[in-house]
Amino acid sequence: MEISLCNIALAVTTDDLTIAFAKILHNPPFQASPLLNFEIHLSDESHLNGQQGILTLPTEDVGVTFLRAHGGVGIVVKGRPILISKSTRAIHKSRIERLNNTPWRDPIQLREEQERLLSIHQSFQLLRYSFGRFLRDGSFSSQVSPRGTASIVCDQERRQLRFMFMPQLNTSNDPFGNDIDWEEIFGYPTVTAAYSLQNIAALVGNRDENTNILFIRADAPPVYSLQRVFDGIGDSIPSRVVGLGHGRIPSGCHNLMLVFSNQSDTDMFVYACRNCLHLRYSTQHHIRIHDHVSSGIPVEKLHEFCSQLPYQLGFEVDKARLDSVLTGMEILSLKEDILALQAEHGDNAPEIFRSFTSKLEGRSASRIGYRKRQAQRKSSQEDLPFLLRRVTLDFIREHQKPRPLLAPPPQSGVYLSYHLILTPTRNILEGPFPDQSNSVLRRYGHPECFLRVSFQDENRSKLHREADCSILNVLEERCRSTLLNGCRVAGRQFQFLGYSMSGLKEHSVWFVTPFKAENGKLLNAQLIRDNLGDFSKLYRQPARLAARWSQAFSGTDPSITLLPEEVDFHCPDRYSPSGRLMTDGCSSISVELAEVIWRSLQRGKRRSAKLRYIPSAFQFRLGGAKGMVVQDPTIEGKLVRLRPSQVKFDARENLTFDVQSTSASPKPMFLNRPLISLMEFLGVDIQRIIELQDDDIHKAQSVRSSCTDASKIMQQHGMGASFHLPSLFSNMSSILQLEIGNTDNNPSLWKSKLIESSLWCAETHILRELKYRAHIAVPGSYTLLGVSDEWDCLREGEIYATVFDERTGFIQRITGKVAITRSPQIHPGDLQVVTAVHRPELDHLTNVVVFSCQGERALASCLGGGDLDGDTFNLILDPRLLPTKLFKPGEYTAATIRSIPRDCDISDVVSFIIDYIQADLIGPIAISHLRFSDLKDPSCTECVQLANFASQALDFPKSGTPVNFRSIPWLPRNKPRPDFLAKEGDNITSEKYYNSPKLLGQLYRRVPVRSGIPTAWNGDSSPSDGATVKIALSRVSLHNLGLSELPGSMSRELIEEMIYLFNAYCEQLLIIGQAHTISKNKAIHVSEAELVSGTIMANWTDHQRQKNAVTAMNLQVSLVRRVRKEFQGVDPQTPDTEAYEEVNDYEDWTFDEESEQQVLAETFTRSWTAWCVAEYILKKDPSKFGAQSFGLIALGRMLETVKASRLM
Repeated sequence: MEISLCNIALAVTTDDLTIAFAKILHNPPFQASPLLNFEIHLSDESHLNGQQGILTLPTEDVGVTFLRAHGGVGIVVKGRPILISKSTRAIHKSRIERLNNTPWRDPIQLREEQERLLSIHQSFQLLRYSFGRFLRDGSFSSQVSPRGTASIVCDQERRQLRFMFMPQLNTSNDPFGNDIDWEEIFGYPTVTAAYSLQNIAALVGNRDENTNILFIRADAPPVYSLQRVFDGIGDSIPSRVVGLGHGRIPSGCHNLMLVFSNQSDTDMFVYACRNCLHLRYSTQHHIRIHDHVSSGIPVEKLHEFCSQLPYQLGFEVDKARLDSVLTGMEILSLKEDILALQAEHGDNAPEIFRSFTSKLEGRSASRIGYRKRQAQRKSSQEDLPFLLRRVTLDFIREHQKPRPLLAPPPQSGVYLSYHLILTPTRNILEGPFPDQSNSVLRRYGHPECFLRVSFQDENRSKLHREADCSILNVLEERCRSTLLNGCRVAGRQFQFLGYSMSGLKEHSVWFVTPFKAENGKLLNAQLIRDNLGDFSKLYRQPARLAARWSQAFSGTDPSITLLPEEVDFHCPDRYSPSGRLMTDGCSSISVELAEVIWRSLQRGKRRSAKLRYIPSAFQFRLGGAKGMVVQDPTIEGKLVRLRPSQVKFDARENLTFDVQSTSASPKPMFLNRPLISLMEFLGVDIQRIIELQDDDIHKAQSVRSSCTDASKIMQQHGMGASFHLPSLFSNMSSILQLEIGNTDNNPSLWKSKLIESSLWCAETHILRELKYRAHIAVPGSYTLLGVSDEWDCLREGEIYATVFDERTGFIQRITGKVAITRSPQIHPGDLQVVTAVHRPELDHLTNVVVFSCQGERALASCLGGGDLDGDTFNLILDPRLLPTKLFKPGEYTAATIRSIPRDCDISDVVSFIIDYIQADLIGPIAISHLRFSDLKDPSCTECVQLANFASQALDFPKSGTPVNFRSIPWLPRNKPRPDFLAKEGDNITSEKYYNSPKLLGQLYRRVPVRSGIPTAWNGDSSPSDGATVKIALSRVSLHNLGLSELPGSMSRELIEEMIYLFNAYCEQLLIIGQAHTISKNKAIHVSEAELVSGTIMANWTDHQRQKNAVTAMNLQVSLVRRVRKEFQGVDPQTPDTEAYEEVNDYEDWTFDEESEQQVLAETFTRSWTAWCVAEYILKKDPSKFGAQSFGLIALGRMLETVKASRLM
């Protein structure tokens, strides 16, 4: 008999239950000899009222007796009564037989025996094995089972499960049908498939018939590597491969079935995984296994169908295939339905199909929480055409609402980008996402014809060379073949086009599919490159040629197109007496032209045109020129001057002035690990650095103490900006007189669960940055763009800088001794002390650092080989942070530009990209430098050598000359690292690390590690604490809005409009959350608190990629801006096309005075209605994803209108 167990405390384990129930079942009235055997299984589904489980008893009589004794009162385990009832589910006969034929084992004795055996060996031989996928009905499709011998290793040291496979050689006819030619492999190969713990969703056991079968249910593929053994001697370096043999594992087949030879091995492996690696383990009823189930549909046939569809819809269909949401056969079975969908719904068809696949995966916003699995089961049982029709009808109903969905407004410089990610084993389609455009996209249009292709490892970090494993096989098989032969997406053939320099560093490039231009001419990749400019002087230098192409692919904002007479191409560069370049990358622009460019930028960004101050400098792209231009009041009219150092190739027919960045505002200055290492060596007051870090720790920990602290800290770190959190906190305190914090007895305390969790995310993020990157703020110091002294008024060793914040009115003229540096710092001479002076000729310049053109060497080049084409420089004004000793700046010999004896073609550029990925050593060199600096000091021989290699590595993208890996000084891999280089989650007490006695080690150990996570909502009250907010709002005077009190009744039409807006917001917010996780498991998404705070809490192995993901996520949360605009009242005197455009806060609102009160009142009423809708839905479904943040947006809008009304 099976007994259902409910209301189990979350802290209770299977062993806890087994011990508690044994005390009952092994005593009268139950038999004492032999002891009754029984099984307990906990469900892996989440429930609002604790865990659920099943107790399986060997006979019906035992079950009846047990229920009679305990069915009414339950059994208390860990202080919580477990509710007991007879299960309605039929029990499997094999489980009853197993219980009656297997003796009872005491769980404590069993655990001790398993510990003893586990200490002897951790490798388990397998009887069978198979890679495959789980189907929607829960069964397993076995797809790859090559002949050979295999074992599974529970590796505690590496924190991974490793599947070790030795193929059977000389097998020409594989009975399993796998096309693997092992005869081509020399020696005795061993293939390893290594699963990292973060990619394992669960270890799944078969509860019924064959309990020796386990499944590794993974969210991502393992890492495959191959090592050959000759006469018992292994290759020195294993090689990364794309699967078990010469072919790739089929898409989605990253789950692994393991069949053990006996129950003892099975139990011991489960014990090792649960107790040593802390993997989640669950059991399921009879899991059906299908051997080698395949769609049988050639990929070409699917691409042929997708090519019949508009690209946007074809992309969604292809994405569903690659994500294993639909099989090829299922897609073709839906062919007529998909074609009808496109014919009837046109541009809306991609969105409808995306909702359809979301329903199939059980991941729509309405299904988040405990109902998700029910939705998945329901969707899996529904007929696919019927489900597609149901989703379509839902979409039609939603579009009959009064206002359109939250479509992003057209915005200059932003487009929807489509992404293809190639890992060693997978093709992943993502998007479309809002992204910054470039001059090529704007010139040709057709953004759907351009594709961002990224080469990544399975964990979504960059694919990089390792000392103990070669990646050449993967680079040749996956990267080179794709770059040379192109790739197919949605039936379209895409060709490699080019890359931006920042994209190359992230191993990301551009592809394009041929399309017709406005003049009817068919354009392909080669024609687009030919149209970029004249590169005839570079045709024998592949890397330099591609670097010049890259200028056109840099992310920029468009401004205006200049007239030929507005560009002076004949401004000479300035040189030192010895011939060194002093104006590398910088020239001047007239004030009038700068103003026109700035106003054009603001219109493109849809911001208010209420501008008084034009940036002093612009980082730009103009045809074949790039660099910086600085305002010069002596230039009359509209004119920009260009120097030879700025013009990289001839493209004078393209005169669009594209802007990459400006000096509109000063940036804060933060320390980092390399700079701190140099500062300690150069005699800086280390106690001051400790004080600065302690201050940052205190601020991070105080972010939850009050609204004022939260507002300041969130603003300082640029967090919560998308949701206007700094403004919200300020207004909550000043207008509503509410506070956040931990004072339970404070009646004015606002206890919003989302705010609490968001601030927890913010605090954790700041502490992480401090601990793992030494990201320490330096108050009163700045990061500024560098420009040249066009007036020749600065002497050698002098700089000029004035900082100005237009929003606050703060201005500071910097004078006296200051330290100046530039990232990355690696040479002892990369930190210099200079004299900041005031010169009247430069008074018009703000938020730039002006470098002298006098002397023998440009100061910018002394700081890590910098120049003035857009580099930023750190100015340190704190006198206690000035070095007491200085080193001569590094002198670096320019790397030889690699040339070939013939005109290069695209294959030569591809070869350079492969070389770059293989020899991209900037990161490893920086880590090696920190290790030698810690053991010795930054002036040691190894560190100086590493500084030279770093310079060469930084030039590699332009020179094409790689760093010789074997020439770099490396420490032995088995030598311990300093503790400050530990990654999050590493055990720093292990032999892999030592406590660094230097400053970086001290700083690392001073930062507390956050423990625990935000407490779950307990269900006793609303998670938003809306009642407290409503009472506070009722006390606020609304007379300036023309309202006597909070609106009591709201029109039905307005309520329906806000419900519709709410649903659209929640759906789109969920899509954003799903797009920015490490895992490609669509059931996993970034939390609402992470989205609101603008952070991602997951532990990424690649910090830069995490940073890029956060940036992309925050760009997508422009969704908030669109919601806020929907709350905006409409000025009756303003046409719809000129309605209010979103800006940062109330202070930039500009309306006609006569209608201002009316607009504000309507905005308040609409926001109040939206807030009430969110509160109503939260009462019905407290776990509704997006509900709390929707209410926050509405609340923030209300408070802004109140504040604006008081200033009228």
